[in-house]
Amino acid sequence: MNLHTVGLNHDSAPVEIREKIAFSISSVPIALSSFTQSFPLSEAVILSTCNRVEIYATSPDNTLSKEALLDFFSAFHGLPKEKFADHMYHHQDMNAVRHLFFVASSLDSLVRGETQILSQVKEAYMTATSAETTGSILNQLFQRSLNVAKEVHTKTSIGKGKVSVSSVAVDLAIKVFKDFSDKTVFIVGAGEMCELVLKHLVERGAKTAIVANRNYDKAKALAEEYDGKAINYQSLEDYLPQADIIISSTSSPRPVIHTEHIKSAIKTRRGNPMLLIDIAVPRDIDPEIAKIDNVYLYNIDDLQTVVSSNIDDREKELGKCQTIIDKEVEQFMAWFEELKIGPAIAQLRNHFHEIGEQELERLRPKLGEIAHEEWEHIVYSMQRTLNKILHKPAKVGKEKAKNGGGYQYVETIKHLFGIHHKDETKK
Repeated sequence: MNLHTVGLNHDSAPVEIREKIAFSISSVPIALSSFTQSFPLSEAVILSTCNRVEIYATSPDNTLSKEALLDFFSAFHGLPKEKFADHMYHHQDMNAVRHLFFVASSLDSLVRGETQILSQVKEAYMTATSAETTGSILNQLFQRSLNVAKEVHTKTSIGKGKVSVSSVAVDLAIKVFKDFSDKTVFIVGAGEMCELVLKHLVERGAKTAIVANRNYDKAKALAEEYDGKAINYQSLEDYLPQADIIISSTSSPRPVIHTEHIKSAIKTRRGNPMLLIDIAVPRDIDPEIAKIDNVYLYNIDDLQTVVSSNIDDREKELGKCQTIIDKEVEQFMAWFEELKIGPAIAQLRNHFHEIGEQELERLRPKLGEIAHEEWEHIVYSMQRTLNKILHKPAKVGKEKAKNGGGYQYVETIKHLFGIHHKDETKK
């Protein structure tokens, strides 16, 4: 029984790689179903955000491996492994647990201390739960990760300043337009990220907002909250010339704003500059747009330069965060090792009792006529002796499990006594 994490993030892969293996909200349940069909005994959770794509998986039969998980990504997205494998990281068991705790606590985020990742981890877990692809292990792991994240943010100042990807996007806009009061903001999308960006822009002085979304009711609800105007998604191109700032974050699998759209818009604006910030993965805005004069285009990776000026205070809190996480990782691994050791101890016990039963069967004919009660005493004495012999190894194994060494300890004993899994004896 092993726990695996395979994925990539903003540090290991540029956006043009991440977008190729990203999962849309609607495709995650399909992917989870496909995965558990390929690995029937497995548990799985897929986390896909603008900055990372990861799968967390475990199976009692040890059929999972890094290569198996890479094959899954490749098959589902129809993409050769050589196109992305070099950018993928792999964590197993304790390292996988620590990685998730770091992710949920936003210590592995583009902006350390941001809180949006916690809701994204929770959403990924709830999606997997609804798809019935979680079991005792991942339920325990993800529930603990959410608690760890809350503890980290409560007991440290890692989130001081409430900086998030959305606020960093606004900081980037400020570098282009010092004053937002006379600027029109065009939001493409109506999800949480778009709402956060619009909220920050309004707080910084923006007064005119246009919102476009495939679901008009969602666009209208968001626009009305900030005294803006909602438009039909099909009319997007007609309103682009009015936009000084365009923020796009949809779940579209392909660009929604094309080069010809912006060329036409900038011509109508008579060269007045436009700022476009693409915080979607896959990207919403054609990267070729960056070549147009008086147009400034930034994607999710470009936010890193703004982030760097905000990390010093947060870096000081890392030690406190890591102390909290290390303690929680240790507790989870003690539970995980004990969970793994249970079947091994049961196998050890069954092995010795099978030997005892075989010896009893060999002994019974040699005793001749013997009262039933006397035979029951002999059987009881044999079973009691075996249980006494096994008590200490089982007890030590559980103690070892608390320090992460239980499973290896029992495997050593099994090796010494020649105990094999039933399927191994057939090989």
